[in-house]
Amino acid sequence: MNEYILYFTMFALIVGALSSLKLSFHRSTSNVLIGEGLMAIVVATFLVVVSQKFNIPFGETVALFIIVAGPVGTIAFSTVMKKR
Repeated sequence: MNEYILYFTMFALIVGALSSLKLSFHRSTSNVLIGEGLMAIVVATFLVVVSQKFNIPFGETVALFIIVAGPVGTIAFSTVMKKR
């Protein structure tokens, strides 16, 4: 993988993570859920890129778990908030 592509990808993921954190700290519940979902995607993408660069064999498995656990957590949180 080209070094500049890796740097650009990391920069784009950092910008995405910061924007999802900013979105998560708003008062509305829907903004928190959207920010959490975006952060799960950013972290999983970061893990895939790092595991490809450094040949970590379990990186894709952990990223897949995060991709699955993100929406499940969002659905569980919205179900709990709906009951209140």
